[in-house]
Amino acid sequence: MILASVVAGLVGIFGSRALASRRGRSRQPGASDWVLGLVSLVPAWLVGFWGLLGPSTGWPRAGWILSSAAGLLGAILTDAHARRLREASEASHPWAQWLLGVMALLPAWIIALIGLAWGRS
Repeated sequence: MILASVVAGLVGIFGSRALASRRGRSRQPGASDWVLGLVSLVPAWLVGFWGLLGPSTGWPRAGWILSSAAGLLGAILTDAHARRLREASEASHPWAQWLLGVMALLPAWIIALIGLAWGRS
């Protein structure tokens, strides 16, 4: 389960980065860059999250609660920061928006992976 999650995460990150670079720099950065970064880790996080749902006691239970809370908090905080960057007078770099999207789910994914590893031992 951990290996599947890591593979999905790497494919998602590199795939979304390639898609973002293909779109070019000539356009204005927008919410789509943030969303593209956000969805890059959704499959990887879901694989890890579903792996935590099996046991109902101990760390795995705390892991899925913490992981979902971190994902929600990360999405809210990075969206607010991305919106401030878009509304600033100087245009933000598209990679900054994409990176904020990736960073939204990164802590939640790491918590899910730690919970899976903890449950295996």
